[in-house]
Amino acid sequence: MMKKRERDAIRGRRGRWIVCCCLALTALFAVEALPAAPMAAAQTAAGQVDEAALREAAQRSGLTPQEILRRAREAEAAGTVAGDVAPPPGRTELPGRKEPVVVLPMTRAADEAAADSLSAGEAVSAEPEFFGADFFDPQPGDFAPPSFGPVPRDYLLGTGDQIVVDVWGDVEFRLARIVERDGTIILPRGGKIVCANRTLEQTERAVREALARAYSGIETDPGASTTFVDVGLGELRTIRVFVVGDVVQPGAYELSSVASVFTALYAAGGPGDGGSFRDIRLVRGNEAAASLDIYDYLLSGRRDGDWILREGDTVLVPPRGCTVTLAGAVRRPLIFEMKAGETLDDLIRFGGGFSADAAVAVAHAERIVPPERREPNRPDREQQDLRFGSGAALRDGDVVTVARIAERLENWVEVTGNVKRPGRYQFQPGLDVASLVARAGGPWDDTLRERALLDRIRVDGSYESLEIPLGDVLDGVAGPTPLRPRDTLRIFSIDDVTDRRTVSVSGVVRRPGDFPWREGMTLRDLVLRAGGLKEGADRHRAEISRLSLDAVQKNDEGYVPDRTARTIAVELGPDFLTRADSEVLRPHDQVAIRELPWWELPRRVSLRGEVYYPGAYTLERPDERLSDLLARAGGLKPTAFPQGARIMREADGTGNVALDMIEALKHPGSAQDIILRQGDEILVPQVQHTVKIDGAVGFPTSIVWESGRSLGDYVSRAGGYAEGADKWKTRVVYPNGESRPIRRIWRDPKIMAGSTIMVPVKPPREGGGNMSTIKELAAIMASLATVYLVVDRTN
Repeated sequence: MMKKRERDAIRGRRGRWIVCCCLALTALFAVEALPAAPMAAAQTAAGQVDEAALREAAQRSGLTPQEILRRAREAEAAGTVAGDVAPPPGRTELPGRKEPVVVLPMTRAADEAAADSLSAGEAVSAEPEFFGADFFDPQPGDFAPPSFGPVPRDYLLGTGDQIVVDVWGDVEFRLARIVERDGTIILPRGGKIVCANRTLEQTERAVREALARAYSGIETDPGASTTFVDVGLGELRTIRVFVVGDVVQPGAYELSSVASVFTALYAAGGPGDGGSFRDIRLVRGNEAAASLDIYDYLLSGRRDGDWILREGDTVLVPPRGCTVTLAGAVRRPLIFEMKAGETLDDLIRFGGGFSADAAVAVAHAERIVPPERREPNRPDREQQDLRFGSGAALRDGDVVTVARIAERLENWVEVTGNVKRPGRYQFQPGLDVASLVARAGGPWDDTLRERALLDRIRVDGSYESLEIPLGDVLDGVAGPTPLRPRDTLRIFSIDDVTDRRTVSVSGVVRRPGDFPWREGMTLRDLVLRAGGLKEGADRHRAEISRLSLDAVQKNDEGYVPDRTARTIAVELGPDFLTRADSEVLRPHDQVAIRELPWWELPRRVSLRGEVYYPGAYTLERPDERLSDLLARAGGLKPTAFPQGARIMREADGTGNVALDMIEALKHPGSAQDIILRQGDEILVPQVQHTVKIDGAVGFPTSIVWESGRSLGDYVSRAGGYAEGADKWKTRVVYPNGESRPIRRIWRDPKIMAGSTIMVPVKPPREGGGNMSTIKELAAIMASLATVYLVVDRTN
């Protein structure tokens, strides 16, 4: 029994030790991969929003989706959330809420668009705007008081205004004084003058009287003075006014002393969504001093209630009054605020009047039923028709629609097709086909006179088509054909009902293609229309393929043509353009002009390098070979290296051609003595003395060639194979471009002067490498250890 317990204890300790080792290895390799995990998560989740979670959070928190996204952006910008605990990737805690909302990184425009779509729920049609709502959009300078320019003579002075006194005549001087807190200014030799609560005109009179006591040339009557006095304003004081009520930004504002009610409204952003545009009140000293109607200014330019503000004034914007929506056939379909006593006619005036297609009999009003008239199981809206000019009263919430006249047009007839002026014309009683064609300028000469079509719409909306003998009608042979409203006369040209017959020419002409066939057209005419013959055209023989469907034969399927075309051989001859006769063409003839079999432009090749006469050469024969060209060039120089000669061929993208020039010169006409082609470039290098070793070697370099040296000798002299070199794929590239691999059993390829030994690098192994294998093994070991513990505990 003791032995069994000891054996179980030992086995348990061994199992725990194995598990701990495996888990330690797994944790070690998992730590190495940690930095990449958040990046992978971010890359996977970038630019997405979990709309379901956002909608659920909005319902729980009572916030709008826009507010949730705004708070999420602020938390993301701060880098932490409540409690300084970083949330998992893609999850953000909302301030003041415990529910996490999945919000992944995205642009501001994208998240606002997503929130808007969630808030709206579904797309709705755009509603008309409120009239004047855009009037107070921020525009620099609108209704700002002028910094320069004249000030009204009834301007009321106050503390802080700068008064400028100009005197000229017998004496000249200028004085600038600021109105002090006690409301006065002091002038030299003029004493103290009270300015506060006086107009500019009254102040100028007081200054003149004070200076008249000190200067003999100044009189209280300006017309009797020899010295003149002018009083103006320099810098103006600022005043504090209050804008309250339904405005965008209510509060106290520092404005210029010449600011008006409009200035204060503009500074506060104008009336808010529920503010009135018709009854802006100026409250001065606890009393309503003036009332401003913005509609008066917008519609007629009047600013009757736009008073100059004073210190402590209050601009009050009360709630909006009766609001009516105007839609339909008016020039300004908007939402308007109506004053008491204003009627449907005033609403139409506010809307700019009727548009040209308005039905001006009645307007259709969708009206809210008053509360005292509402009944259970009955609609709370009703439809009413209001007559224009009747003084119909409007109610708050009315939607007035001005209907448009019908689109249907009746009093017209139309002529289309081959007439001088096709189009629609006014229908008049007694109008017939001949009169309509005459109105349209008459038919063209190529008109199909046998038939025209008359498309007619019956009273019940069905269609009818009539055939008209157009020629007989126009010539008076047939009786007149009366027309009805909405008739359409279709006149055709001959080309509309017949195929345009053509002939074609191909081959050695300047502009091959199809050409219209004309009666009496000859082969010479067609060639001239095609731009004439090109050089190399065979003038001895041309072919005309002509449609032939006359000869028929009978078989089991019926009658079929014996052949569909026949070929006519025509000799053009040297006097083709001058001789009198020429083959007359028929419709659909196809002419082929062939090229002379031996015609060819001179072919040029280039010979460079170690020959006696290098340069460009013209090939004399189609089968001229390399040896022939070298003989014309005087042969090879003693310094030539024929083993490295090569040809660069442009034709068909061939590129480098490796050849054995020694064999070509020794055996002319052999396979190595290739036939030259247009654009060939023959390169004959000088004698080479080095061998180049490149690629995965200790030191890539060039080594002097020595006869009898093997490939291994040259690689060893270049530092041997480098680590990672794939030596079994080493290749030798000869000077002429030929490449040979090394051999694993027999001798390596011979190394000649000018060769290049290429040693490639082994490609990387497929898979994750040793570290990846170790990680996989560690994971397997951890899984096995877990299974072992489960089995051990079960036993």
